[in-house]
Amino acid sequence: MKHTLLSRSLAHLLVLTLLSVSGFQARAQVLEINTGAPNTPLYAVGPIYLSSTLFYRYSRFAYLYTQAELAAAGIIPGTIILSTGWMKSTASTAAGPAVFNIYMKNSSVAAYANATEIWANLNAGSVLVYTNATQSIPATAEPDYIDFTLNPPFTYTGGSLEILTEWDISAAPAPIATGAFEWVNTTVVDRIYASGNTSFQASLSSTFNNVSMDDRRPMIQLTVEVPTGTQEAMDAPMGLWPNPADGILNISNASGAPLERVEIIDARGGMALSESPNSVATNLQLDVSKLAAGPYLVSINTSAGRVVKRVTLK
Repeated sequence: MKHTLLSRSLAHLLVLTLLSVSGFQARAQVLEINTGAPNTPLYAVGPIYLSSTLFYRYSRFAYLYTQAELAAAGIIPGTIILSTGWMKSTASTAAGPAVFNIYMKNSSVAAYANATEIWANLNAGSVLVYTNATQSIPATAEPDYIDFTLNPPFTYTGGSLEILTEWDISAAPAPIATGAFEWVNTTVVDRIYASGNTSFQASLSSTFNNVSMDDRRPMIQLTVEVPTGTQEAMDAPMGLWPNPADGILNISNASGAPLERVEIIDARGGMALSESPNSVATNLQLDVSKLAAGPYLVSINTSAGRVVKRVTLK
């Protein structure tokens, strides 16, 4: 499913349908990650590098998404990622054939803080979740998402998520595209490495050959499934009140599983508040009086797993 650019103030959640998968119910959802301030569309941020000169036929990109960003978008441990898409702002096409690969991995990396990084290091431990040796890119609305169905689907287990892309259109005749691929992106610090050239480069850069791409990352949407059998069993006994909250927020876990860590995440994916109760507490009262009014996600870690709930602060 594709949709036009929505408000960037929150990571949006679109419920598509209820699917029966291997005997249990799962919710299929399209989630958009748009952390950071909107920036002008740019070819150099990927996931495919095609500038107006159409000179470079090879590119590699690596993108980092932190646990806080993912939780703000509704992606929790156990989420199954079915497809990924990036928003292209131009209608340009590429007939191919091109080779396009997408890799994913669960990670403990907190930032892409180095000026450069070796592709082999970035790709180590990743899973090839999409490959097409005859890839073409069709015309799209301006802007609109281009989606890629993963095979196999990828299970997010917690921590950060790294997504890497690899593009090779060397076999295509010139011109390799009808124009530049400009990608909708946001400003977010230390979340991208890139390379584009006449051959694959062993090292990726945070600025590449375009300084303006530094601290920018393309908009992404993920189609995911959250198995409801496990999630609803944990979610049902978890109480959170009042909602909307004004000053004080109460949390109680009627299942008896101790609350290990509670994090309140703002609309941009930032950590607004974090608290670790004592080892046996099943109830917690949080002072949220210093937080700005608006919507938040409350990530509640217990000995039985994680529950994410939404709350509005007055």
